[in-house]
Amino acid sequence: LLPAEKELVIGGGTMDGNVALSIKNGHCHEVPALNSDHEEADTRMLLHAQHASQGAQRIIIQSPDTDVLLLCVTHCDEIGTGELWFRTGVKDRLRYIPVHKIALSLGPLICKALPVFHSLTGCDSTSALSKIGKKKAWKIISNNKVHQESLACVGHSPEVDEETAKKAEAFICSLYTISNRIPATADEARYLLFCQKAQNNLLLPPTSDSLLQHIKRANYQAYVWRKALMPRQDLPSPAGHGWKIDDNTMCPILMTKPSAPASILELINCQCIRSSCTQNCSCSSNGLAC
Repeated sequence: LLPAEKELVIGGGTMDGNVALSIKNGHCHEVPALNSDHEEADTRMLLHAQHASQGAQRIIIQSPDTDVLLLCVTHCDEIGTGELWFRTGVKDRLRYIPVHKIALSLGPLICKALPVFHSLTGCDSTSALSKIGKKKAWKIISNNKVHQESLACVGHSPEVDEETAKKAEAFICSLYTISNRIPATADEARYLLFCQKAQNNLLLPPTSDSLLQHIKRANYQAYVWRKALMPRQDLPSPAGHGWKIDDNTMCPILMTKPSAPASILELINCQCIRSSCTQNCSCSSNGLAC
């Protein structure tokens, strides 16, 4: 039973998923300010936290999801409560993270860049870059104000213009260790790394064409996150923003150009003796890989 004078506010889970309801002292009524079209609880929790912060000095958000913690840090100032805490973990691993202190120590610029930083380097809806971890990416952006300013400007529109794409691509290129020169594009970075001795193909960045589709997906996800405190997000379809709909299934667009010139693909063959082989197969007798 709900304790007396305690109020429970729920959103979703009803016939009309946009409706929010308040339950208190056995009475139930609608909360128009919280009626929203959010598709995921990640952002809707932030909307409810902002509503609950009116007159409250402390707000606690509970979730096991890293995405929610990032959203809390990003929107901490806008939520407008004295203390914002993030409760996560179970049993003896239960933790309370002071989001308000983290946001204060990071500063407003990095907080604005966080959604794009997280979506570009891999989150629930976007892939991570091969062999590039969050720790390395964080070290680079935390020490580079240019990248902070660039990523803070991404994700404010569902569309990705040329300038936005260049800024995001420049940040991705900075995650790869390349001697002598700073590449302007991912294609150039791939070439320079390929020319270095003893480079594993898995350590190469994606092509500029493939990376653009990744940037579009990351930008779209950041756009959704930036509208977390808006009851009506009115989101456009993800199709065309790095995604496509194939047989009623949402699939990522991996590239729009051929993976290699046709003349090169014609020269590639696989002599694998297995029924199926992997990307880095080396089981053929002459050592040829797929």
